[in-house]
Amino acid sequence: MATLERIRQKGLLLSIVIGVAMLLFIVGMVDFNSIFGASRQNVAEVDGKEINIAEFEKRIDEMTAFYKFEMGQNSLPDQYVEQIRQSVWTSFLKERILGEQCEKLGIVVTDQEVADNLTGNNPHPMMSQLRMFYNSEKGGFDKAVLYQMLDAVNDDPDSDIAKYWSFVQRSVREQLLEEKYNALIGASFNMNNIDAKYSFDASRKADISFTNTPFSTIADSTVTVSTKDQKAYYKEHKNSYLRDKETRTIDYIAFNIVPSQNDYDDVKAWIEDLKNEFFTSSDFIAVCNQNSDESYSDVATSKAATDADLADFAFSGKKDDTFGPQLFGNTYKMARIVETGIMASDSAKVRHILVMESSAEKTEQVADSVLKVLASGAEFDAVAKSVSKAGTAAAGGELGWLKDGDYDKEFSSACINATVGKPFKLPMGSAIQIIEVTEKTKPVAKVKLCVLKREVNASSQTFAAVFNEAGQYMAQNNTLDKFEANADASKGQFLRSYTVSIADSRIADLKDSRQIVRWAFDNKSGDVADKVFECGDKFVVAALKSVAEEGYPELSEISDQITSEVKKEKKAEIIMADLNNKLQSGDLASTGTINGAEGVSQNSQYVNGIGVEPALFATVAAMTPESKPAVVKGSNSVYAVKVNSVSPEGTFDADSEIKNLENRRPYRFMVYKSLEEGANIKDNRITFY
Repeated sequence: MATLERIRQKGLLLSIVIGVAMLLFIVGMVDFNSIFGASRQNVAEVDGKEINIAEFEKRIDEMTAFYKFEMGQNSLPDQYVEQIRQSVWTSFLKERILGEQCEKLGIVVTDQEVADNLTGNNPHPMMSQLRMFYNSEKGGFDKAVLYQMLDAVNDDPDSDIAKYWSFVQRSVREQLLEEKYNALIGASFNMNNIDAKYSFDASRKADISFTNTPFSTIADSTVTVSTKDQKAYYKEHKNSYLRDKETRTIDYIAFNIVPSQNDYDDVKAWIEDLKNEFFTSSDFIAVCNQNSDESYSDVATSKAATDADLADFAFSGKKDDTFGPQLFGNTYKMARIVETGIMASDSAKVRHILVMESSAEKTEQVADSVLKVLASGAEFDAVAKSVSKAGTAAAGGELGWLKDGDYDKEFSSACINATVGKPFKLPMGSAIQIIEVTEKTKPVAKVKLCVLKREVNASSQTFAAVFNEAGQYMAQNNTLDKFEANADASKGQFLRSYTVSIADSRIADLKDSRQIVRWAFDNKSGDVADKVFECGDKFVVAALKSVAEEGYPELSEISDQITSEVKKEKKAEIIMADLNNKLQSGDLASTGTINGAEGVSQNSQYVNGIGVEPALFATVAAMTPESKPAVVKGSNSVYAVKVNSVSPEGTFDADSEIKNLENRRPYRFMVYKSLEEGANIKDNRITFY
């Protein structure tokens, strides 16, 4: 009734607002997309400042272009897509959060400063690290290459190279601004003797002896937990239960898309049909290349490098002997020996000089000249550094060890068969390689083997059958109770739960499962998805088990967890009292079986035989070999510990330690993390991705 009354009271105002909006819409002054849809165009909001999806996508395009050029690829692997989105997100947050601080402090980076760092006499360190501007002849950053790129940007401002350049400019500007901010913050930090002592203690490493008594040595039935105990524990530890973001727990069942027996039978029949042609044809390599999952490589292999399923056949037969077809795992294979009796090295250590001039004649002349210079006794690495156009020039042309088939097939084959210590010439396209093999492994027996293989994959019929199975489970179990109760492990229906936040890109190891995360944040607790999700090689059905809102949970939500922790506390008190009593004699052995650990420090993340026990590590950091054994409550055990030795054994020097702290500048990370935690960040990415 109260709600109805409020609606009646606001009804007139609401009618006026709607009426005005409709009137403006009719006369063309208002776009309802701008009234009601503006928020749907914002991927995020930081302290009230919006980040528009169009700008976000623009940054993604720029970073994508940057990685394509730096990696020398026309397209990026799928896993890079989410990484780039996350990097752009992190960059935007830092830009907005630090930008606001710099604006308040009057810290600016001028256009002239950016220009000086990009094209000046002392370019920013980032510029010398970029592949785009690297000149192998100079062995580093080349401003001439940069100017060539700028001409290309001016010719086509919408090209990928223009996006690349936009990313570089923004990155340099952001780094300069951050450097100025950090310099100012650093100057305002004064490390004191307490900081220095803490740092000194944290760096000390101790060898210890310890005993541990697990909480489980006391039965749960002997420990009672009252409501009063729960409330007291929750009050004391409330901040540790604060949720900084909303999470949702998803129940899901994955149905594996695997080949059926019919799929295996079909591939078997297919390869049997090819058997006679492959075994008898004089052009059997063409038959292989036209039908096999992998083409014939024409590379001789040692027994160790030959397909393990076929190695015994290959090294016990003769030319034109045949094998199979036979199923190995989920792949049918048949083979025919191409050549035997080969003795050759398995690997060669190689260095090279790449010669490529303005014309074929000039290239030939320079290559011949290089061979003459080397023959006269010149050092190969010195000639490579001065002549080679390859990226290996700075390293004296060293390529290291390669096997037959590595790099270009013609190149590696020539190296494997070359004479050690004798440079030779190998034309490759418009360039000529001057190659020297400096070492080779001992020659071993090799064969050339042609293998025709076909992996058995799920057919469209199998695909549909698995989809129908998943769909039936979803339809028959359309409530959370049914969904959880009716999973049948004997049929491969394994019920799993996974907790996600709005920013998570996947669920467990499920490919393309961001779609399920999006569904979860668009539905309410107890809902079962009304669609089957395709996640790589699995079909997935899902239900929303629970929603954990941001902020402090009610005690009732976590009562089981609190009860468990209170029991641990009570068990620890009993064990600690017992151990302290036993240690009155000073004998560590009285507390249990003694174990040892080395190199324990306050900075330890994990110690063999102990695990992750920060309370124990911190206690050890404050102890010396003269200290009495201490009793420490861990996460699942109580420890009695004694320090045997400490290194380094030097005395504490406050001034020296303060200088070390100032050089490490830990404030940079602490300050930004604090600013990020204090910023009002609204993450709307799930609307778009």
